[in-house]
Amino acid sequence: MGFRKSVSAFPPTFWTANTMELFERWAWYGIFIILPLYLTGSIDDGALGFSQNQKGILMGTVTGILYFLPLFTGAIADRYGYKKVLTISYIILSIGYLSLGYVSSFTSVYLVFLFVALGAGLFKPVISATVAKTSEGENSSLGFGIFYMIVNIGAFIGPIVASQSREVSWKYPFMISAVAILINLALLFFFYKEPPRKKDDQPLGASLVRIIKNIWIAVSDVKFLIFLLIIVGFWTMY
Repeated sequence: MGFRKSVSAFPPTFWTANTMELFERWAWYGIFIILPLYLTGSIDDGALGFSQNQKGILMGTVTGILYFLPLFTGAIADRYGYKKVLTISYIILSIGYLSLGYVSSFTSVYLVFLFVALGAGLFKPVISATVAKTSEGENSSLGFGIFYMIVNIGAFIGPIVASQSREVSWKYPFMISAVAILINLALLFFFYKEPPRKKDDQPLGASLVRIIKNIWIAVSDVKFLIFLLIIVGFWTMY
């Protein structure tokens, strides 16, 4: 199958999911890249004046929680539906990003950033699952290639827009990220069609217990565990 024919074979929901990924990455990296400067910058310049230690605690722990959440939020999405979970995710993210520009104490910033992490944790497994289900078969490699290209495009645009807009006001990057998520909410309502999924009829508690057991089975594989440690080393440097 030729490249053009392969690309045209993807259903509309595949492209909708990728577009939503672009705006979500735009919003996330637009904030995450400038957040160290905002947290530790001078209060006189509109930043928060936190210490480097406070910055490390806030960004380190919350980001760690964010990337752990999809292990469990994926089970929630399988049980209650992708569209419902994405709706909740976008509401949380839009409120969270906007609020980050208006809170100032360490505790309030930490809690709001944790709120953003919850929204992002709900988003991640749903979009990945949507891309997987809409690019099955011989198009799967191309589908995920497009998906990760879109991730990088969003990660490229977000910091540029945020760095330019913060020169006007520190609140602008947070507003722009909130607007990007609201665009996703519109895309969800008007263009996203939930792909077929195997409904999880087990009680949510039983599903979470099964996930924990599966995690234990996975990390019991020594080769896979070594692979994970290598990946952890890469992200530690980053």
